[in-house]
Amino acid sequence: MAITGSIQTDAFLDRSPNRQCWLLFRAGPLSRLKQFQNGKMYMNSVSYFSELKGEEATALRKDDLEKNYLTLHSRMGGASVGELFVEIDGEEVSLGPDAIMRVDLPNPSNIFIFCMAALADGLDGLIPGEHEGKLTLSSRFAELGDHVLLVNNIGEFSRRMSAAILAHPHLYSSPFFEGGYGQVDYVDMGNHSGVVGLFRKDIQYAWQREYRFCLGCASEALNANGALELDIGDLSDITSIVPVEKFASQTFTLKRHQFEIKDVVVS
Repeated sequence: MAITGSIQTDAFLDRSPNRQCWLLFRAGPLSRLKQFQNGKMYMNSVSYFSELKGEEATALRKDDLEKNYLTLHSRMGGASVGELFVEIDGEEVSLGPDAIMRVDLPNPSNIFIFCMAALADGLDGLIPGEHEGKLTLSSRFAELGDHVLLVNNIGEFSRRMSAAILAHPHLYSSPFFEGGYGQVDYVDMGNHSGVVGLFRKDIQYAWQREYRFCLGCASEALNANGALELDIGDLSDITSIVPVEKFASQTFTLKRHQFEIKDVVVS
């Protein structure tokens, strides 16, 4: 018996994530942030994050949809939104009124992401969560680690990372990567039918304000754990490390293109 299927959709949407931001930071254990500051970007695959054990209900790192490219529903909110079919032995067969079809990214074990966080204006000119020029960051950043690394020169950081990527012989790009970097969009996946991809996550993760970098890498260049270790050179001259207490649950007064933290301790 032969079963085939096809999806008629705009596979590579004419869109790219928002890349503009005026602060990049990453929360984590001090040892890992020191490693990053010394120039090593340790990148796990989307398969790793989708299969991570022990975080099923925390909306922290694990995300079942991390390797998902497309999810289509026949019914949403009690209403029919479309009909899905497969072809069996040449005959087109409907999957029924409550069908759900999921398509994963190709080779998810070879697609790697490095997750940071960003402050950036939304379409309304405000940072999400901004009110009267003030912003409070989630207390949950403390769950990621005891310190935060701040990128003090985003332009120089971008140049160093780009140079490292261009010099690496085993990295590759793909239209599935949507340009390879930018802010994550947060949507209600319970009411979403269509492309998910690398730059959409469920709204339960919105507190992370994620800005991510995506790379493809051939298997022969991975470490024993299946991760990518990308050396981008020393970053100590353009980064600072501060205790997470300076960020998590703190309310900041915002000035565009300025972000000051009192009593910063640079590690």
